[in-house]
Amino acid sequence: MGFLKRMMAAVGVGGARVDAQVQNPAVRIGESVNGVIVVTGGGVDQRIERINLGLATRYKHDDTYVHHQLSKVAVVPGFDLRPGERREFPFSIPVPAGTPLTLSGTSVWLATDADIAGAADPGDQDTLQILPSREMETLFMAAQQLGFQLSGSEVEYHHGRIAQEISFRPPYGQYKIAEIEMMIFPQMGGLDVILEVDRRATGMASIFTSETERKGNWHLSSQTLQAGSDAVARELEGRIRSLM
Repeated sequence: MGFLKRMMAAVGVGGARVDAQVQNPAVRIGESVNGVIVVTGGGVDQRIERINLGLATRYKHDDTYVHHQLSKVAVVPGFDLRPGERREFPFSIPVPAGTPLTLSGTSVWLATDADIAGAADPGDQDTLQILPSREMETLFMAAQQLGFQLSGSEVEYHHGRIAQEISFRPPYGQYKIAEIEMMIFPQMGGLDVILEVDRRATGMASIFTSETERKGNWHLSSQTLQAGSDAVARELEGRIRSLM
């Protein structure tokens, strides 16, 4: 019977279970996800080599979605686990700059896995709600003050890194554009923004195309962000009109 149990545990049946219990599933960029990893022994003694935690998302590539590990770190070193034993390990891992926000079309989760000697590695996934940093929130408030409404987002693999494109619809009749899109990269001293404006074509051009696109790079300084959303809105409007 012992041999059968070991064989079953080796393929993940009756082996150790690993469960990450997240205390703050809604968390801002720059803060930390906190919780407890609960490990429960199965029917046989097992050696847990390590337990890893990380953030993961997915991005669109052609017509399919690709899972992408944003971060991964060993949070629990090796230990021996007896049958039926319960062990708890607190954890705290940061949500780094560049983590996609949880918006329509975008998901982020906490990925947990354990390396177990001679056995299938159990895993766990916990959905997170990634909220903007205070600086990003100020930028979104500025867009809202100008009448723009969030319309969607998509995660892309952009120049060797994950980037999230966030789309906004303009207020009716105030701008001759279809939408604006932002890629936001937090930096020391502010935010780097790739701003894209989809313009409505007019006159003869509208016979051949309904939109054209123009992009611009924008560094939004900490000083402007600290001045508040009114100051950011003025700068954002200027950037939009320069690309129209």
